Amino acid sequence: MLYYMIMAGGIGSRMNSPELPKQYLKVNDEPIIVKTIRNFEEFGSFTAGVVCCPIDWIEYTKAMLLEYGITSNSITVISGGKNRNCSVKNGCRFLSENYNITDEDIILTHDAVRPFINSRIIKDNISAVKEFGAANTVMPVYDSIIRSENGDFLNQCVKRDDIYRVQTPQSFKFKELEKIINSLNDEELANYTDVASIFYNKGFQVKLVRGSDNNIKITTPFDLAVASAIIANSN
Repeated sequence: MLYYMIMAGGIGSRMNSPELPKQYLKVNDEPIIVKTIRNFEEFGSFTAGVVCCPIDWIEYTKAMLLEYGITSNSITVISGGKNRNCSVKNGCRFLSENYNITDEDIILTHDAVRPFINSRIIKDNISAVKEFGAANTVMPVYDSIIRSENGDFLNQCVKRDDIYRVQTPQSFKFKELEKIINSLNDEELANYTDVASIFYNKGFQVKLVRGSDNNIKITTPFDLAVASAIIANSN
């Protein structure tokens, strides 16, 4: 079976939107999070999905999904955690308690503010997990890369041929994800920035899946403008 987890815990600090977290802002008259979830629902092969959001926004999120026609009983909105990995842990716990998870089941974890994920990326993640057990969506880096120890002076020029930008989904065999996330202490849960890096550091192979230039993460007002342009060019 296939499951998906939408990470919607952001509060919009870089968006300068203190009253409304960025995932609820609209792009072309539809909230970002709705566009994101719709892509997974329209893919059509998922048994269930879980949306991890701030506890104070659970009812708002539920109402929003209903308002925009996402009414499937297989989508559940739950409270996230104090950081991304705690939210993943909560999502795994909910799905395990409510579905009969097997060793072959796969879960895709995805940012709520990446609304332009496409079916090709989803398919490639699923195929990669079936073969390797874990997958990370990435894109090559085209800019020159440097390193600075103090932010003032150049210390090192970094070869960009083996550098990639991380996107999502990050996808895994469900039971392996649950086992690893539950094994972490509070410090580890707070310090790891993404689950794929946890898998790598625990000795797992993580297959790289090609993402898309359109699969942007909307975190700033500039990103909103880019998102509007992507939609305009796709019509």
